[in-house]
Amino acid sequence: MNRSILVACVCAAALAGCGRTVIREERVVEQPVATPAPAIVEHHVVVPETVAVAPAACVLAGNSYSSGTLSCQSGSEYRCSNGVWEPTYRGAC
Repeated sequence: MNRSILVACVCAAALAGCGRTVIREERVVEQPVATPAPAIVEHHVVVPETVAVAPAACVLAGNSYSSGTLSCQSGSEYRCSNGVWEPTYRGAC
């Protein structure tokens, strides 16, 4: 009888592992997907400085006159053109 109890215990022990479900806990560590940072491209537009230069003024009797001004000098008409009095050839004024 001792032998039959021993055999029954061994069989029970052997079969005990067959029907039991083993639950394993899995660890999933999720890492964020690394996305490259968008490239920042800076465009520097170099604009040459435009300096507006007024035409040179003409001087008559100590007074300054802008380019394009008409003047009557010695009975003839003159126009100021870039700092120089030029005759208009329109005749007497």
